[in-house]
Amino acid sequence: MAKKTFHSISPVRRSILLVTTIALIVVSIFLYITRPTDVDRINETYLDTIKDTSILSKNINTSFKQNYQVKTYTMYGESLKLYDDTALNKTDDLMGANLILVNVETQEEINYTFGSGADEGIKTNQLDPGLYEVYVYDHFVKKRVYFNKKVHMEPFETVRRNHRVKHISMDADTDYLDDYDIHLKKNYAFISVTENIPKADTVDVMIDPCGDIYDTETNQVADGLTAGDLTEQKEAYDFAKKVKTELEKYGLKVQLTRSEDGTPSYSGRNGRVAKGYEHKAKIFLSVGFSQFDTTEKPFLLVSPHTSGVLADNISYIMQKNGIKMDDTQSTARQIHEDGVIFDGYNDENDKYEVWPQLRESGGKATFAGRYTSSKENQRYKDNPGMYGIYFQFLNGEDKSSIQYYQKNKTKIVKSLAKGIAYYLDVKKEGSN
Repeated sequence: MAKKTFHSISPVRRSILLVTTIALIVVSIFLYITRPTDVDRINETYLDTIKDTSILSKNINTSFKQNYQVKTYTMYGESLKLYDDTALNKTDDLMGANLILVNVETQEEINYTFGSGADEGIKTNQLDPGLYEVYVYDHFVKKRVYFNKKVHMEPFETVRRNHRVKHISMDADTDYLDDYDIHLKKNYAFISVTENIPKADTVDVMIDPCGDIYDTETNQVADGLTAGDLTEQKEAYDFAKKVKTELEKYGLKVQLTRSEDGTPSYSGRNGRVAKGYEHKAKIFLSVGFSQFDTTEKPFLLVSPHTSGVLADNISYIMQKNGIKMDDTQSTARQIHEDGVIFDGYNDENDKYEVWPQLRESGGKATFAGRYTSSKENQRYKDNPGMYGIYFQFLNGEDKSSIQYYQKNKTKIVKSLAKGIAYYLDVKKEGSN
């Protein structure tokens, strides 16, 4: 049998192999370390993520025979709504209309029917990542939606769900796709949706403890109402802290509008609603004593510019958990579940509602900064709005109301937080 011959590797070849191996290892480590992270992609639109951009020219038309012009839009909570007219009337021509979003890549269609409330638009949190064209059915004719002027909506972040958020942007500009050699004939609307981690400074729920409110007209601080030994400024703050703790169990980021001894107003850069706008909160929950002397049980006051569905969900959960909700208010202002009441108006045109907690927190949708006494909030008149709720948990003039609250305070706190989580469709962390 012939002997096998083994050839040794020369020192030069060994050095080359060693250097090559080390180089490959270094390159691999470099690629791993410098790979794009969620933080790197946090400001991306969906266009930035498309690998085969030829799909854009294949599926996007630059002009259409049937077009529908819209003039403005609002963001309220997580709801994006388009309007035929800038007046934002409840009778706007798009109310009751069927809106269609078409995914540019998959051509999948998603249908929405706009209601009269600011919260009855496109549920942005339900959209999958993608680039969407916008259409509307007008008298059974499908028409491409465009704006009468260029629109570049500031990217919007939805509520945290499982530590992730959707980033939403809307653009309507003839130049929007020029980089892809697609030249649009009109300012056709596109909605971009990406999914990522939340930005560190964004907040999901801003809780506003009533009491200790600085009145900019009188230059005095309104301490708040009293209920026996309870004061609104102290009890509302304690209540708000407890609700915050409960909401955080659902993975939500929550802040309060004031410190224990803070006295901010509802107007100006340092005001309560300003803090919500600064942190791009989606819900503005004001909590305090009842402003109506006929009430006995807790109730929720909501903006008449909404459908009230958030408050309706909260009331449903609270009653399911054994909390009695007040039903003594006028049925003309009451909707759906017990204890859900529409705010009234300050003007004959049914435009400016009474309570600043609701009027000034809703941005463009609730005419923030436009009422006579709220000119300091004009900087927020076109802002995305927070979904406003004013939860009044006891009547200081009614001993049975005080007793009911004191006996059921913990259950009320937990049920209120659970109702908000139910509406947002978020579960407690660690639960299945």
